[in-house]
Amino acid sequence: MWSTAREYVADVGRDLLGGWLAKTCGSTLLAVICGWIGGRDKLVEGLFLIICLDFALGFARGWVDGCLSRAKFRRGLAKFFLYYAAILASCLLDDVLNVKAAEVLLHVDFRALMVMYLAINETISVLGHLRSFGVPLPEKMIRRLKDYRDCAVFNGRPGKGA
Repeated sequence: MWSTAREYVADVGRDLLGGWLAKTCGSTLLAVICGWIGGRDKLVEGLFLIICLDFALGFARGWVDGCLSRAKFRRGLAKFFLYYAAILASCLLDDVLNVKAAEVLLHVDFRALMVMYLAINETISVLGHLRSFGVPLPEKMIRRLKDYRDCAVFNGRPGKGA
């Protein structure tokens, strides 16, 4: 019995320590990337999952419609990097504007606003894909998301979302 337990622990240790250099480099790179965009939190995780869902549904839609395109596929992947750049820029803007002296005058969480804006755009896209597959979605809900995206809710002109 003890030899089996020892062998099991030895196997687990080998699995944990195997490829330690690649695991260390990968986790370090991921930590640096997450640090640049303000850390890992529910906002970024939610946006990432919505982007993945949109990408998968877009691919499935292209497959079903028979119109898979290499260019569309590349644009979908490029969107990941462009969204990263947008979040990084808003995070840097937060850092610049929210220093001790400026914090008293102006404190806005630009990173959160950017992530929420991108998440709303992606959700509209996901709902469009779902509609194309025949999922019945209320037009009022989609119009409300478009109003949030276009800030129509805040300027007193809701219901005009394009």
